Amino acid sequence: MSQDLATDPSDSLSVTISGGSMGGLFTGIALNRAGHDVTIAEQSTGDLRSRGGGIVAQQSIRQFLSRHDIVDPTKITTRASERRFLTANGAVRTSTADSMVFTSWDAVYRQLRAAFPDDQYHTGRTVTRIRATDGTVRFADGDQTTAELVVAADGGQSTARKQLFPDTEPVFADYVAWRGVVPEAALSDTVVDAFDGRFTFYQGEQMLILAYFIPGADGSTAPGGRRLNWVWYDTLTGRERETIFTDTTGTKNQLSVSPGQLQAPVETRQRERATETLPPVFADLVAATARPFVQAIYDLQSPQMTVDRACLLGDAAFVARPHTAAGTAKAASDAVELKAALDRHSSLGGALASWDEARTNYGGRLVAQGKRMGDERLSLGS
Repeated sequence: MSQDLATDPSDSLSVTISGGSMGGLFTGIALNRAGHDVTIAEQSTGDLRSRGGGIVAQQSIRQFLSRHDIVDPTKITTRASERRFLTANGAVRTSTADSMVFTSWDAVYRQLRAAFPDDQYHTGRTVTRIRATDGTVRFADGDQTTAELVVAADGGQSTARKQLFPDTEPVFADYVAWRGVVPEAALSDTVVDAFDGRFTFYQGEQMLILAYFIPGADGSTAPGGRRLNWVWYDTLTGRERETIFTDTTGTKNQLSVSPGQLQAPVETRQRERATETLPPVFADLVAATARPFVQAIYDLQSPQMTVDRACLLGDAAFVARPHTAAGTAKAASDAVELKAALDRHSSLGGALASWDEARTNYGGRLVAQGKRMGDERLSLGS
């Protein structure tokens, strides 16, 4: 295999992707369908599970699913036709017509995973080092492989990014996202009626909570079989972060605590806070949630997305605050644009340089937009 970045990317390239979640699968499918020799290495030993619950099904996600003949997006999405803001007592403060499409992390993941060949998707493969100059990928078991193109789609705590850009670190905001999903069957008729067909918000003092219906655990989008997804942005002090992100095993987590792993005092206090501060219908929703979880809100911005023949993709390169509703959509667009750049250019180096410039500029704008939206919606900053 030539190590020359002048390699014609229209030929079949050997591609190793680190990370088999959304970004890795979007990229794997796009490049595999284009005729490249793609292998995905995923550190998990089984099917991935979602901590994220619901996501906005942006157009780029729906287009990817339909254009690659993966699934009809209408089969795994729900829709709201109204955006509604509540007052503290639960009355409707404002209501506007606004069509929004939602789905769930697990519904999209299942479809993407089924669309990528099993013999090219390897679990239990933890990447420990990437050598960008020649595309060598080393694994925890001591094995290694070499590819003409290496894609690091290994998330916000990317191993590759830490090696390529060791000074690039998450910058934490002064608030977190408490989250939960509740099966529709476990909700009262009052709660279902309040949220059905609506994207509903309540904005309090330095807090914001929202909710919308998503597909059920089995992918059902029919009334009665869905889940209600909620996200509660709430401020905290620096002293609280360590307590909140220490789970039931005593592990101090950096970015999230999984469902069922919140320490009892932390969970109890947040449920009490829901009763004290949220409109009744939102308080009832939080109370009905069996296993809430929490995620840190942070900004992450890499100086560039490619080094030699290695590239960062999705959250490995940029993480914008979730108010942009663009994390999964950005990963899909990164993958589509990478495939398009490889098609357009006569050299691998030229393709990666072009893709790097465009996607780095976009990622930087998205991070800046997320900061503005977060500060505005939670009344933070100057």
